[in-house]
Amino acid sequence: MTSTIVTRGAPPRFRPSTGKIVSIALLAIGGAGMVAPFLWMFVTSLKSGANVYDLPPNWIPLEFNWNNYVVALNGPLPLLKNLWNSVFIAVLGTAGVVITAPMAGYAFAKMKFAGQNVVFMVLLAALMVPVQVTIIPLFLIMRNLGLVNTPWSLILPAVTWGFGVFLMRQFFLTMPNEILEAARIDGAGPWRTYFSVALPLVKNGVSALAIITFLNNPFLWNAYFAPSIFLNSQDTATMPLALVLMRGPFATGQINVLMAATAMIVIPALIVFLLAQRWIIAGMTQSGVKG
Repeated sequence: MTSTIVTRGAPPRFRPSTGKIVSIALLAIGGAGMVAPFLWMFVTSLKSGANVYDLPPNWIPLEFNWNNYVVALNGPLPLLKNLWNSVFIAVLGTAGVVITAPMAGYAFAKMKFAGQNVVFMVLLAALMVPVQVTIIPLFLIMRNLGLVNTPWSLILPAVTWGFGVFLMRQFFLTMPNEILEAARIDGAGPWRTYFSVALPLVKNGVSALAIITFLNNPFLWNAYFAPSIFLNSQDTATMPLALVLMRGPFATGQINVLMAATAMIVIPALIVFLLAQRWIIAGMTQSGVKG
């Protein structure tokens, strides 16, 4: 009996194609361009006042001056109060959108009512109107309600966010109608079908909606224009307004202290985005399956 010896050569080496190398290089350059402003902000927030305007600029501080954060918190502005105002408004506004937008999106996607298409077209048209156009009548409404210079003047308009309704409608459109029909056959009413069947199936969409609302709603965390109209005191100001006040007349404020205060508002948003980016990607991908 003869035995056959099979020899195996070394595994082939992975050789990336030229296209992949170029793509990775371009992505690396683009990523560096996106990270650079954040890195410059954190570096500047740790510099002393004498080293802020060094030329050529130093990307590594000569000394780490953490006292800038203490100066920012103990300055003439109630920065902790302003930070709390931003958190309070953003959290309640986001919670309101997460409650109302899925309901409206479900109604547009899976229910039939008179004038449904007309109402939805009006909603889409409203998305094209910038907040600057509607700010005057909105201000008059809030003034008549006695809500100017209160957090509710920003929370209430934020809750009725048309983009959130449109986004959730796209999620519900991807849901097979047979699932809802099965729930109705089993005796579930409209509310039971929505809460027990439909809503759990779009949890990725709700997560994505919450994060997008928190960061991008024109009345919440990163907003400046609307708060500058509705809020008119230092105690009720949000962090974006406080940062503008810290600049001082003709931007004569301490840039290192200002960057420390800016880091305080950027860090929470950055943490939220980094922890929840997979839900954003999964949610946006799911919403684009069916239009």
